[in-house]
Amino acid sequence: MINYIKLSYQIKRKLSTFSKKTSKNISRPKSKFIFQMMYGFLESKSILLSNIGRALKEDILLKKTIERLSKNLSSFDETNQLVDNYIDTIQPFINDNTIFCIDGSEITKRNSKVLEDIGTVRDGSTGETNVNGYNILEVAALTDKYKMPISAYSKVYSNACEDFKSENTETLKTLDFIRTYFENVGIKALDRGYDDNKFYKYFTKNEEQFVIRAKRNRDVIHNGKVINILKFS
Repeated sequence: MINYIKLSYQIKRKLSTFSKKTSKNISRPKSKFIFQMMYGFLESKSILLSNIGRALKEDILLKKTIERLSKNLSSFDETNQLVDNYIDTIQPFINDNTIFCIDGSEITKRNSKVLEDIGTVRDGSTGETNVNGYNILEVAALTDKYKMPISAYSKVYSNACEDFKSENTETLKTLDFIRTYFENVGIKALDRGYDDNKFYKYFTKNEEQFVIRAKRNRDVIHNGKVINILKFS
């Protein structure tokens, strides 16, 4: 029990230090809100405000805690500053040896019909299409300093939003984000779902290093002839 309390204290102290870095130039009340949300996520392992509120263990009614968190969440408009601060925090760990793993995923909500802007996705676990849910784009940075990957970008989006154009467009926005904040350092690594001329052109135009897992039907031009990549194996 004593070891658990000691470990919990150490984690909370490190989280507080990290929270202060990411809350730079943000008001004290909202900085406190950011720390409470981070701690609540970790302690409760949930994104529900009710569970986060319970994890905070405040000496007030749970209802009051939830109302305060909800109010702060709805009025929070310092996202850009928070992102800039986070990038500044991880920037020292990013260098030419960094591998940016870019991949898409999904959150399925099979039994949900009235969630905000809920769209349809392909369930990667079952292969089923047109399942209620949201798409996710994640960029994890593998560095030569830490064994654990560092999150460099994360976005949940829906194909039901009015401003949605395509998944490729969302991916290009992601690549622009990484390029804006980290320039041309590192290597971009993508799975075969991104074996598309749009991405080859993007990387070659911007002179970026990249690796894309090719599909079986990918052809290349070798010595003036079009050859399927399998013939090189």
